[in-house]
Amino acid sequence: MLSRCPYAHTADVQPDPCADYLALKEVPPVHRDEVLGVWFITGTRQVAELIRHPSLSSAWPERGRTVLHDPASAGESSHRTSGTVRRWFMFNDGARHKALRGLVSPLFSVGRLARLRPFVEEQVDALIDARSGRIDVMAELAIPLSSRVICQVLGLPVDLAPRLDGWAQDIAALLVADYLPEASRRGHLALSQIEDAVNIALESPDLSPDSGLALLKRARDDGGIEEADIAAVAGLIVYAGFETTSTFIGKAVRSVLHAGAWQDLSIADPVTAAEELFRFDTSVRQIARVATSPISVEGQCIEAGDLVLLMLGAANRDPGIFADPDALKLDRKIKKHLAFGQGQHYCLGAALARMEVQIILEKMSATWQDVKLVEPPTTRMHFGIPVLERLELEVS
Repeated sequence: MLSRCPYAHTADVQPDPCADYLALKEVPPVHRDEVLGVWFITGTRQVAELIRHPSLSSAWPERGRTVLHDPASAGESSHRTSGTVRRWFMFNDGARHKALRGLVSPLFSVGRLARLRPFVEEQVDALIDARSGRIDVMAELAIPLSSRVICQVLGLPVDLAPRLDGWAQDIAALLVADYLPEASRRGHLALSQIEDAVNIALESPDLSPDSGLALLKRARDDGGIEEADIAAVAGLIVYAGFETTSTFIGKAVRSVLHAGAWQDLSIADPVTAAEELFRFDTSVRQIARVATSPISVEGQCIEAGDLVLLMLGAANRDPGIFADPDALKLDRKIKKHLAFGQGQHYCLGAALARMEVQIILEKMSATWQDVKLVEPPTTRMHFGIPVLERLELEVS
């Protein structure tokens, strides 16, 4: 199903493009949805407190269920998503999380990203140079750039890049709508196809020794990880590294045009502007946790076993923290936002995402002085998840 984003480019006053979830700001910062049996945390201070709380576990796919997950249909297992997803280090705590995160963290080190930067710049130049007329930001810029970068990081052949978008969307649906049989089937199929692609790449003589897959292969051969961890980590990087960045590039362009700030973007400090864009329309709007013991917060008691949603997007619009939070100000000096989380689960690829976003926005604003929306951006609902499907511009 296709739907228009909640604003029209011909209107004098455009509703906030994040209007679909910002109504959460009008409710208490800690509240329970009695229908779903899920806690929503929307205040910046409260999210920052709970995101680090030792009694909130990131292993919600292991034991975090809602009323949508019928216990009678769960069979012998109460687990969610898939066995591969439950191996992702972002959904583990303690020693396993620390070990796997530490293993792949060199892929996103300062030195590694410095060596990757020329590749990103080369891809951006190839996508933008000599372009004029109509261009779809998603299909012709954001998705190709992010998919090629992730293939480069992992060591997957570049001809797989066009498949990452479909894989990532189906995995995203699996994470939130695994109670739907078709969403579950497609998510499992995507993970299986990623595993097949990884296995082929591992045996290729062209696999770079500097790649993520080569790093994982060495760890397996040394006994540091299990065979299944290779495909699991690769699937995580495909999903989290590709989907969030490609989506955010589209959102950033949408936000700038929504605010009528294209000319401001060309003269803004790229780092400052990017951080404000990350705050304004956060790519990962929420993260889930499950309580392992009772937690008292804001006079409420979160019981052991309760599922808790930390609403990063709403928290980044908290008027108690950000002045005039619903306005996009590309010169806003931000000390801290929650777009990449906080604490031990802080987004491992944050620096890579920042680099991609800064490079492509700088190039776009320097190359195209006149940019207009051809029509309102189009979103598609994918098992309940809004996907920015098309963002067509007229550029010159």
